[in-house]
Amino acid sequence: MSRPGFVLSVDAQTPPLVVFQGEKVLLERLPAGASVLYPPDALPGIRSVDAQIDRALAKPVDSEPLKALLHPETRVTIVFDDLSQPLTARSAPDVRQRVIERVLELAAVAGVDDVELIAATGLRRRLTAQDLRAVLGDRVFASFSPDRLRSHDSEATNDLVEVGRSADGTPIEINSRVVSSDLVISVRLASAVGNEGAPAVVTKLASAATARALNSPLAVAQGSADAYGALVDQIGDTARVFTIDVTLSPEPTGPGTAFLSKREREWSVTDRALSAGLQAASRLLPSRKRVGLSQISGIGFGVTSVVAGRPSSVHPLTEAFLTQQQVGQVDTPADIALFGIPNPGGIGTTLNPVTAAALGLGQVFNGSTSAPVVRKGGTAIFYHPLANWFHPLHHPAYVDFFAEALATTTDSGRLSAEFEGKFASDPWYRHLYQTSFAHHALHPFHAWYSAAPAIEHLGDVIFVGGNLESTRRMGFKAATTLNDALEMASDSVGLSPSITYVHGAPVTISEVS
Repeated sequence: MSRPGFVLSVDAQTPPLVVFQGEKVLLERLPAGASVLYPPDALPGIRSVDAQIDRALAKPVDSEPLKALLHPETRVTIVFDDLSQPLTARSAPDVRQRVIERVLELAAVAGVDDVELIAATGLRRRLTAQDLRAVLGDRVFASFSPDRLRSHDSEATNDLVEVGRSADGTPIEINSRVVSSDLVISVRLASAVGNEGAPAVVTKLASAATARALNSPLAVAQGSADAYGALVDQIGDTARVFTIDVTLSPEPTGPGTAFLSKREREWSVTDRALSAGLQAASRLLPSRKRVGLSQISGIGFGVTSVVAGRPSSVHPLTEAFLTQQQVGQVDTPADIALFGIPNPGGIGTTLNPVTAAALGLGQVFNGSTSAPVVRKGGTAIFYHPLANWFHPLHHPAYVDFFAEALATTTDSGRLSAEFEGKFASDPWYRHLYQTSFAHHALHPFHAWYSAAPAIEHLGDVIFVGGNLESTRRMGFKAATTLNDALEMASDSVGLSPSITYVHGAPVTISEVS
């Protein structure tokens, strides 16, 4: 059990606080009277990961042991998270590799010879050979690539099968290999409260048309999550689904970053020296009091638990464990909430402005189902540069979504009605998705839809250090400093607003008790 989170009231003795801003770290001094919501201390990563994996497979929740489910004639498909979830280690094997290798060993002992591996990429880009090696390791990659290892293709009509219909009659299509399997083993990483749970097997293995039918603003309003849950049950009619959930916790990967995981008032002399080094470096850099995380040792993720079994039983346990580790509570919602947005490790590219905004507004702000930390009509201040840059290989549809669609409207309903169909049917976008490792043309739309509830709830959205063109295009405001942002917010929240800084976002989930 780690130390619980708490709320700190800022006074004259409070040191500058760590705020993540993209790939950089900022040391920010908050106004007196502001509240700082610290999450519970992160659990250290377990040392005996392989032993924990073996225990989870041997004693699963509401399921027979995995060994008992494997027979020579069993048709097995292993689906695993792509790089939208971070690599857990930069030098040691990634935990997905360790889990999958153990599963394959059990399958080999049982005489199973019909095994395929599918990266559950959904509308995200397909994984390159280098990506697959990073996740699975050389041995698994060499044994299964290319014939029995691939990324899901949401446009491959010959590799999809209809399993039902949506509310408007749209065919619901799922990866045919998954539907035809006797046993589907889902290897999932969970680093934040609010992950998809059991329906993730479907959402990341569906066709683009299915994703569009069940993720449009109208479908979400009508409860598409229930539809996905029903599809999981339908798959269960033909295939047994066995999930392996691995929970993650951020942890420093070297001595240069250890102090970033501590509460600032508890910094040692060494920690303060490192902090002073940050400030000294900031004087030599164009941006004040910031230094690239790549210039120090970095932050990775440690494995804190492994749970396996029936998806509907495992997911609540995973959520409860993450909630205990991440959820911090305040008594009342604030007029202004502050969030830092780091660029997550392992996604393969710097965040573009649309993705950064969706991460801040969708995952950070709206990650909890409880009451948000900022009141209705209040202001959210995020720290991120929102650089007007898009990866030329991965983000071609994002470029046009940003330049064309958002230039016309930021309303999700209008975006869906006026632009989504055009993007989804464009043969060039489809070609780039299927052959050139680009995100699907629907991906920027769904990223934006995830931010819509927060945008509707808030009166103002301000990005400290945000690119002026990017913030204006998305309907937000840009500020150079926190003081500038507070001055902008004063028009809607007054000159003496209550302020809460959610320390450590986006891993921290905030809610009102």
